[in-house]
Amino acid sequence: MRKGVAAAGCVVFIATSMVACGTENISAGTKVQRAVDGFTGQKAVTMTFGFDGTEQQIWTAMKGEEDFTRDTAKILADLDVSLSMSSKKPLEDTKDGASTAFRMSHGQGKDMIEVRGLGDGTIFMRVDLKKLMSLAADAGDAENKADMEEFESFLDSADKLPSSYRSVKDALAGEWVSIDPKAFEEFSKSMGEDAGDASPFPDTGALDTKTQQKITKALSKAIADNAKFTDAGSRDGADHVKVTVPARKTAGAIAEALKPMEKQLPKEFKLSDLKDVPSKNIDFDVAIKDEKLSGVTIDLAQFDKKAAGKLPVSIGFNADAAPVKAPEGASTLNPQDVMGAMMQIMMGEMDA
Repeated sequence: MRKGVAAAGCVVFIATSMVACGTENISAGTKVQRAVDGFTGQKAVTMTFGFDGTEQQIWTAMKGEEDFTRDTAKILADLDVSLSMSSKKPLEDTKDGASTAFRMSHGQGKDMIEVRGLGDGTIFMRVDLKKLMSLAADAGDAENKADMEEFESFLDSADKLPSSYRSVKDALAGEWVSIDPKAFEEFSKSMGEDAGDASPFPDTGALDTKTQQKITKALSKAIADNAKFTDAGSRDGADHVKVTVPARKTAGAIAEALKPMEKQLPKEFKLSDLKDVPSKNIDFDVAIKDEKLSGVTIDLAQFDKKAAGKLPVSIGFNADAAPVKAPEGASTLNPQDVMGAMMQIMMGEMDA
């Protein structure tokens, strides 16, 4: 199932790469092509990701997976992720300078993680560490719960730091902080450490706009001769098209197309995983509203013979999104402050 999720990620790329795809089904294929054209021609877009199922449905489909608990199913049912991009030009014409935002929330829109990367390279982020640790404890064993108690003790110590460490206290309290990636890289190098491993923020450089465009073209070429489109009628105010691809054949073509860019892909994404997709046709649904791409739904159970039920994941597309902007009131988090705060906390624990 986990490798099925990775393969599903490729299908999401496929869904957003239909612009260059050829198809014998002109009517349905053209409908999808125009919808994607309308989406990628925007200056600001947002994509949302989430399981389109209840806690019970997720538990039924995945209860045979190793270390998968009922609490895990509950967490996944309430999990929402969004990715936004904006630029001064239409995104399809933007080579550099696009701003991005990543957000993950859990239940009733409560944000746990939000990261905004502006076109000038500045990163803003806020993380509800307590919420994240609490979810990990709920889904884990006694050791996870013990870690949560230790972490709460750490937060109590950090709250007693002098006001000069405001940015560190803000970061630990889930408030907005701004980060200069170059400052952290230079500090890490001065400490004799690998800058990539020592950075306290996500690696946003691996998939820059230029790389994304290369990936899109490569995927479009890989599936051009494989995807079939079938008109699936209208419902809920949207036109639907069923897209069918031979999974293993298409995955092999994708892997081959992405080989030149393998080092630029996220570490969690391994091309070798694409070899494990089933040798069968995989279907996913594309929703089109007002001639624009509005959603893609795929049942992950198609990737796992042992799945006891459906496990649909939905990807929503909003072409009327607001541009990504810097948040107000963010304090600047410097690497020296992080190091100094940690030393203060450690010395306080030694004196206690």
